[in-house]
Amino acid sequence: MVFWHYLLPFIFFAAVIIQLAFILGIFTRLLSHFDFERDSEQVKKPGVSIVVAAWNELENLKELLPLLEAQEYPNFEIIVADDRSHDGSYDYLLFNEGGYKKVSFVRIESLPSHFTAKKYAVTMGIKKASKEIILLTDADCRPTSTHWIDTMVAQMTQGKDVVLGFSPYEYEDSRLNSLIRYETFQTAIQYFSFTLAKMPYMGIGRNLMYRRELFWVTNGFASHHGLLGGDDDLFINEASNKENVAICIDSAAHVMSVPKKTWKEWITQKRRHLSVGKRYKLRDKISLGLLAATHLICWFWFLPVFFIQPDWFEAPEWSRIPTYLLDDNNLQDFYLYNDWMRLITFVFFLWLFIRWIVLAKSNKKLNNTVSSWKIPYYDLLYAGYYLIFGLITIFSNPKKIKWR
Repeated sequence: MVFWHYLLPFIFFAAVIIQLAFILGIFTRLLSHFDFERDSEQVKKPGVSIVVAAWNELENLKELLPLLEAQEYPNFEIIVADDRSHDGSYDYLLFNEGGYKKVSFVRIESLPSHFTAKKYAVTMGIKKASKEIILLTDADCRPTSTHWIDTMVAQMTQGKDVVLGFSPYEYEDSRLNSLIRYETFQTAIQYFSFTLAKMPYMGIGRNLMYRRELFWVTNGFASHHGLLGGDDDLFINEASNKENVAICIDSAAHVMSVPKKTWKEWITQKRRHLSVGKRYKLRDKISLGLLAATHLICWFWFLPVFFIQPDWFEAPEWSRIPTYLLDDNNLQDFYLYNDWMRLITFVFFLWLFIRWIVLAKSNKKLNNTVSSWKIPYYDLLYAGYYLIFGLITIFSNPKKIKWR
């Protein structure tokens, strides 16, 4: 028992210190970041090919393509990679029923045995692209302004090959939707902040820009073409370095997405997304694993540490409860235990308060994606998400994860 009196507090205090190092040393970088302003004048700008992979997305294409065509940018094209659709998408694109001027498409009739569908579709779309910069999104996404392209391009400064954008989910009045939006918010803070700390590790394919040359130089998805996921994060994990990635957080460049409606659909989606994490660089697996593990410990180690009574602990005199108060209430035997409880409570709430403040300020930078006052509540749920999906990811085979 004495062994645990040393081990449990050591693990808890170490986790708090590591968490504060991440929060104050990495996450705060987002607070001082400002995007480059876009050039409002129609000067010569690099050409952009928007690539959208679509499988039976006719109704979504009818909504998305007009929004893409309405972008205020002088030099861009829209390429739809129609992945064996049978809902009328092919005829819609073939006969240009929307009267589009900038839309072209590539029809995929069959899938090579060694390629997964999404990666093959994206590859064919990039192959057809004629512009120097690729901008990716999904058919069920919607840019929030007509300056999406322009704002993203403005971050593609000298020496940058990749721009990571933000794609929040639409609001719905449900607990699932709140958790989805908070998890997306947390993911964005992490990949934005780590990028600013010169440790980029992933991007989101719903809003992602990179140079076409980079795709071919790094052999596209060759190293993971058989995995269902990873067309965005695994590619960025391989192609990025500490200097060639920029971020774009301007609300004019946000791309809204439609969230899953049921827990089953969301769980399937998250298993697919998280399963590819095993293929990240060792540095990223260690840092992200440490971030997740210490977050779990801070939340779930609190009560076990709170209720132990280590005989080695003695509170400084200035921090003690006056003896006469304990005597008057017949609590003499509770004195040492009470001091320990107060210490652990103080440390826990100090960590939670600092985390809350930094996340709330980050939330403001990202156009108030979630309710700031609910952050502690959803952070606890997020810790549960970490625990459950972490175990699922560890014991799952990414090659056996199904699309739906």
